Amino acid sequence: MAWQRTLGEMKSHGTRLTQTASCGCPDRWIELDIDQLIAKWGADWLAWDRRPPCKTCGAPGHYMASPGPSTPYRPLRTGYAHDRDRRAFLLGFGFTKRDIVRIRSMAETTTSNYTPAALNDLDVPFRIGAAWPGTERHSSGQVLGEWAGRTLLYWEMSGSERDRWASRQRGPRPV
Repeated sequence: MAWQRTLGEMKSHGTRLTQTASCGCPDRWIELDIDQLIAKWGADWLAWDRRPPCKTCGAPGHYMASPGPSTPYRPLRTGYAHDRDRRAFLLGFGFTKRDIVRIRSMAETTTSNYTPAALNDLDVPFRIGAAWPGTERHSSGQVLGEWAGRTLLYWEMSGSERDRWASRQRGPRPV
């Protein structure tokens, strides 16, 4: 099944790749150029379980792949059980709404040339960072998920970091 793994393997097997969304927009089905995606994300990037937004309305979509002409496309999704487990995994972190806003903001500032420092002052004892897709393999962080086309990473705090985190003042600091 290498024709549907990484972008590099898709290119070598002649795979056709599309982005689709369930919205009613006229451009909800877009044929993608794998060479352009490799230039943007890297040859090791996986399209599985990614939720690219519709170019018109922003509705979440997914990728589909076909091994060649005259063959059906297959959704690159692992299904409901994976989604359910993923939601439980994310809920287990206990992020507050304030944490989510800060993580999203930090992720959106990440570019191929700039990676902001990981957030270590959230309301949970984890450091959260972001990486440009394809560069996460160069990090010691574990993949948390994806936001706005960036890969979110997390690190558990060490004992001393956790002690400092527990003794800090909660909430916004006075100006």
